[in-house]
Amino acid sequence: MEARTPEEKLQALQEFLSAVPKHKGTERLRMQVTRQMAALKKELEERKKKKVGGGEQFFVEKEGDVQLVILGFPGSGKTSLFRCLTGKEEPPGASRKPAPGILAWNGVYFQVVDTPPILSESSSGKLMALARNADALILTIDSTMDVYLQLDSLLKLLDDNRITVEKPKAIVEIEKRATGGVTIIGDLINATTQDVISLLREYNIYHAIVRIQGKATLDDIEEAIFGSYAYKPAVVMLTKVDLLDGNTLKSMAEKLMESTSLPVHLFTSTQCSSLRVEEIASYIFKELDLIKVYTRNPKTGEVEKRPIVIKRGAKVIDVARKIHSDLYKNFKYARIWSPRLVFSPQKVGRDFQLEDGDIIEIVA
Repeated sequence: MEARTPEEKLQALQEFLSAVPKHKGTERLRMQVTRQMAALKKELEERKKKKVGGGEQFFVEKEGDVQLVILGFPGSGKTSLFRCLTGKEEPPGASRKPAPGILAWNGVYFQVVDTPPILSESSSGKLMALARNADALILTIDSTMDVYLQLDSLLKLLDDNRITVEKPKAIVEIEKRATGGVTIIGDLINATTQDVISLLREYNIYHAIVRIQGKATLDDIEEAIFGSYAYKPAVVMLTKVDLLDGNTLKSMAEKLMESTSLPVHLFTSTQCSSLRVEEIASYIFKELDLIKVYTRNPKTGEVEKRPIVIKRGAKVIDVARKIHSDLYKNFKYARIWSPRLVFSPQKVGRDFQLEDGDIIEIVA
């Protein structure tokens, strides 16, 4: 947990693994550590290749509120989709490196990233790093080719890199801190707070915030210590649908929807209007468990048109921290306007929990 670089993490895990006795009770733990070590070794190999070959910049710094990465095989229609979503033409050479653009939806800014095509499993390391860093994914499937093979190949590639598009029963995040003991936010199954505290102490973690989405077991929390699967909400985009006749397209789309739990959308590059942007954006926003809150200027009374995007369950002080460190440090109180309140505005403290659509005015 204290290690920062991949090299430090790998060394710490190697030392830890050598100290864990081999018996049936530690099989699961040893397997988790081994998987994590394999992922770190792969990351270090990719870095070495980049240094040796020079290579082009592949990392895309996040901008806006949500980063949405498009993945697909050659000729799958990624670039046409990117153009329709962002209205941006890609620059020359963009097929060799990621290209970012912006999609605005209800005041929320999605940074859409088009990526080079997936050519082979062995050359996909950088693309999978982009996918893991993203908030959500769009998987492009060429309707004129074998759609099931394309989707299965994409899902297998993601799974091999410990990325899942299937929402797990529980998502656990462990934030280590210097003081304050262990705080659990969320629900546990067949375990108590004391069980979690005891488990964390076995790994020398005495102060941490454990955030749980869903309902988590002790096994879920232990996996989170070593880096469990990264969940990325995703939609499937069936492209080039204008090249198929109506009956063939209908049958293909129905079967594809039956084979996956992911939303399936149809897209023709000749008609950007065929894109259901509202459905795609609202689905991803909901799956990421985000909400929008609007700030009000204490001096002018004006409410900002563009919202602040935060995780559901966030408190007033979280918004203060996001706006400016001075508001966070010198926070006095806040006023909230919302139809859910008995009266508006209501004067609240730092720990008041916000909901989607709330208007907030912070006094510092």
